[in-house]
Amino acid sequence: MPKPPPTCVLLMSAHPHLADSAEDFCRRLFTIRYTCRRERRDNTMPQELSDLIRGGEIDYLLNFLSPIIIPGDVLAAVKRDAINFHPAPPEWPGVGSASYALYHGEKTFGVTAHQMIPKVDSGPIYDVLRFPILPGDDCEAVFRRAIEHALVQFYYLIPRLAVDGALKPSGDTWKRKPIKRKEFEAWMTMTPDTPPDEMKRKIRATRHPRYSGPYLQVGNWRFELPPGPCDLP
Repeated sequence: MPKPPPTCVLLMSAHPHLADSAEDFCRRLFTIRYTCRRERRDNTMPQELSDLIRGGEIDYLLNFLSPIIIPGDVLAAVKRDAINFHPAPPEWPGVGSASYALYHGEKTFGVTAHQMIPKVDSGPIYDVLRFPILPGDDCEAVFRRAIEHALVQFYYLIPRLAVDGALKPSGDTWKRKPIKRKEFEAWMTMTPDTPPDEMKRKIRATRHPRYSGPYLQVGNWRFELPPGPCDLP
């Protein structure tokens, strides 16, 4: 008799096209025991997911662009491996990655597949897929291409995982500690003393059509740019 396919839990973003594509592809290779789709800032872990993994019958946990934070004891209960697809290269673990890359004048961006450990965006790296940052790109454009490349990376790695049972480390390493949201928001916050050129660079790097920021702190008052395009000259 043919060997039954391995079991997995598949966590995804709420983006319909990406989530539908990842789930349909994954079902061809694994027995999916649980799926969950979450918006970008909803990182709470469902209790039923925790209970399922702790039951010890899940071979793989695949986190495809989901913001859910998995506790260390739950990760330890996964039988074979827990893999995260991070929409940024190893230079930028954590949040705000596209903005930092633009601010620092990076020429490329990318996506990173890595083993999940209790500390986010820190586990051994299995694959890095890079693409060029184009003239005129803003953080939305860079991030959008990153999540699309994450699907390409998913298509490439998941069949290898299903056939070989494991992925090998690529030799790439993380270049810094993961950036936390509080650190990112502090970095986005400017004061009246911030040099004009610095303000312009941060506005270009952080202005987003759907999320507020950057911010201006004046005494106890904090002002923010509302969501909108980056239309600086």
